[in-house]
Amino acid sequence: MSTGSAIISIFSAFLLSASLWVPPAHSGEDVAGQIYYTAANIWYENPEKILSTNYHRGTILPVGTKVRVDEVKGKKIRFGDGHGQEFEITFMEKHSSRIVDLWAYFRRYFSRDNPLQGRPYEGFSKSERRNIKMGEIEVGMSKEAVLMAYGYPPAHRTPSLESDQWVYWINRFVNKTVVFQNGRVLKWR
Repeated sequence: MSTGSAIISIFSAFLLSASLWVPPAHSGEDVAGQIYYTAANIWYENPEKILSTNYHRGTILPVGTKVRVDEVKGKKIRFGDGHGQEFEITFMEKHSSRIVDLWAYFRRYFSRDNPLQGRPYEGFSKSERRNIKMGEIEVGMSKEAVLMAYGYPPAHRTPSLESDQWVYWINRFVNKTVVFQNGRVLKWR
């Protein structure tokens, strides 16, 4: 092997390994006491024991709810709605992926800006906006509208949101699959 070939091989190996590198978990933005909005509907049966798996049972904390973040630390996100209701989400690493850590999860579900004002919400059809408010999915919805209405599918079952199939869990034993075509819901089973 020539010196030039060896250098190209080493450089190619470096580029490949760099593309597989996953940044370490964020060590902690200072979000305590800050006001955020929920960026997607969040389901819960017990507000102090919400799992990041995103089971679809119980009550919905609606997208666009103004919250005060108390803490994002370890595997927990603690926040309150300003009306005396306290919430705690436990980040389930086993239902996640290498690219979705606690902070990536936090950024998916909490926004500094109200997601119900401006884009993309105001660009959704009337039917999509209704489904977002109801926490429902129907044929024809865009992926962005599904994310607001139903939240994010567990990353260990749907590693890429670019996929045309997303698997959601209703509970530990029942799951549902959303099939997309051209970025819109084709069927829901």
